[in-house]
Amino acid sequence: MFVSGCFGGAHRLSRSDQSSVTGMMADLRQARVVFVGEFHDQRDHHLLQLKIIRELYGQGKPLSIGLEMFDLEQQPVLDEWVTGKMSLKDFVARYQQGWNINWAEYDSIMLFARNNGIPMIALDAPSDLVKRVTYGGAKTLTADAMKRLPAGVTTSMPSAYRNFMSRAFRTHQIPDGMFDNFCAAQGLRNSTMARRIAGHLQAEPERRMVVIAGVGHAMRRAVPGTVAAEGLSTRIVLPRVEGLYDELDGDDMDYYVEQ
Repeated sequence: MFVSGCFGGAHRLSRSDQSSVTGMMADLRQARVVFVGEFHDQRDHHLLQLKIIRELYGQGKPLSIGLEMFDLEQQPVLDEWVTGKMSLKDFVARYQQGWNINWAEYDSIMLFARNNGIPMIALDAPSDLVKRVTYGGAKTLTADAMKRLPAGVTTSMPSAYRNFMSRAFRTHQIPDGMFDNFCAAQGLRNSTMARRIAGHLQAEPERRMVVIAGVGHAMRRAVPGTVAAEGLSTRIVLPRVEGLYDELDGDDMDYYVEQ
């Protein structure tokens, strides 16, 4: 059985409780988009993601995997990897060019996608545009820069998410005076991810997607809220991390999973 946690309607469950996990999996199948959050360097989080991907893939409905760690201009790299046109050595090298987390954290997910021909979708905004906004503000997004982004992308940020960012901001090595720019950059990333997810699923209405992203992007007031506004049903699974949930509320997730 699901156990209601201390965060409103969110369900708290342990991975050792198979009846609860089975019930969660059945519910996840009802959604077009399943967000599974992570702390990037936590192996257990990636094992949870892989379990959910395996379960949903096993249902036979076409599945895609959305990835924060690749920006949209790297989509050809993912396409070549999934279709077998790129070697493991070359793919790992391309992965490491844009993401500083050890390949071993994601290898099982990447190999499962390749071995089963599951499309992987690059979600993030181009890193140079994110850096430009971080240090120069939203005004630095020229008309030419906007052409590199999906239609409708913005740098806006809901006030509730901005409040969360005001706490997360303390963990980034960015001068305090740049907080507005930092928020604009995160707004750009969230908006780009949401537009990429919605665009892919609108083009392929039979598919659903598992989105792998950091908790700060996977919480409802970040990317999922915008995706839901596009008419796509969502579920959010976040791993339990000590101290994390002091920053969240019950609407930020549907499930939070303990060891």
